[in-house]
Amino acid sequence: MKKLISLLVAMMMALTCIAVAEDTISDVAITVNGEEITVAKVAEYAELLYNNGYVDAVDYETAISYLTEEAILKQKIRELGLDQYTDDEKAAFKLDAQAQFETDIASYVEYYLTEDTDEARAQAREDAIAYYEAYGYNEAAILENLLLTESYNRLQNYILDGKDVAVTEDEIQASFQEYAQQDKEMFEGNVYMYELYQMYYGYESWYQPEGFRGVTHILLSVDEELLTAWQDARALSEEAEEGAENTADVEAAEQAILASRQAEIDDIYARLEKGESFETLIAEYGTDEGMKNEEYLKNGYAVHPDSMSYDADFVGAAFSDKVQQVGDVSDPVVSQFGIHILQYVKEIPGGPVEMTDSIHAEIEEYLTSSKQGAYYSEAVSAWVSESDIQRNEDAIATLNTVVETEETEEAAETTETTETEAAAE
Repeated sequence: MKKLISLLVAMMMALTCIAVAEDTISDVAITVNGEEITVAKVAEYAELLYNNGYVDAVDYETAISYLTEEAILKQKIRELGLDQYTDDEKAAFKLDAQAQFETDIASYVEYYLTEDTDEARAQAREDAIAYYEAYGYNEAAILENLLLTESYNRLQNYILDGKDVAVTEDEIQASFQEYAQQDKEMFEGNVYMYELYQMYYGYESWYQPEGFRGVTHILLSVDEELLTAWQDARALSEEAEEGAENTADVEAAEQAILASRQAEIDDIYARLEKGESFETLIAEYGTDEGMKNEEYLKNGYAVHPDSMSYDADFVGAAFSDKVQQVGDVSDPVVSQFGIHILQYVKEIPGGPVEMTDSIHAEIEEYLTSSKQGAYYSEAVSAWVSESDIQRNEDAIATLNTVVETEETEEAAETTETTETEAAAE
């Protein structure tokens, strides 16, 4: 429901923001309750749908469908008087339009300003206004879009008035279990995929794979030359033929690193022995910015024996013989980042995650929106079926011919390019 409304508003804004060529295709493509929509309008709309990412290719039938619904919705808005505003309402919207336009001008000025003087700023402002005006974008256009958006919101409220869109707790729980199961099917036994989605795509999984534990650490910085020497020795050892690895050089380089911070290492373990908290020592000695995050400091980094998102030496220490129970602290370990001392702070059980208040609210909002969307779609479908829609198939066919011609030419160009590259090889 909201997707269609936002699309219609976005389309109108796009129409005011682009330089539309002179209408050379005046034939009527469709008539909706007596309102004529030209072939040119359909072609323009199809391009806008494509350019705004709503379709994968220019599709005139999809454009016709959207334009038909848009015409019917606007007609319904006028019929119900939902486009009527009081003087006070218009004044308020006008102030909003002015504020938005001023914000857009300011953004333009800040982006293109090369010299911060009153004269330069005044010129940049003039340039911004001229630039926007060239595309039909001004306070009047913004005001029109604000009023249109409000009219669609009123139509939505009209449709939903008196409708039951309440969501039950059973529905929320069922939805949670459904999506947790989907996450399980995606991530169970696939640590790489889980970490990729969680850490790099920002995906919030509602299923936790087995085998993870929460780990905090104290990261001690190391002299760059010592670290480079260790990395070089390690690289040479790994490149050597089997049986010829020079592990002695690697161990010597590692011991040099540990020795450089031995006093701090000894102090950390001594204070832990006396009962001082690991968190206190992180704050005093740690150099990892991630440990300043309250969530990570409390629950640790989620690490798995097969983790690919963390340094292999760090992962190895997190599951070493000395780190088997919650509260255990590792021996110091060297990695490409420095010296780590890790603590196992939390077992992370596998299975559906705990439903937090934020997850509960997200599901409730989604289910409510889905129910609203169903009522909206039902109403729009009824209005469409009741409407008098006439199609000019001959005119529409000319548009589809253009698409077929473009696809043929594109295919021919691709073939020609491929043959040229093959000949060059």
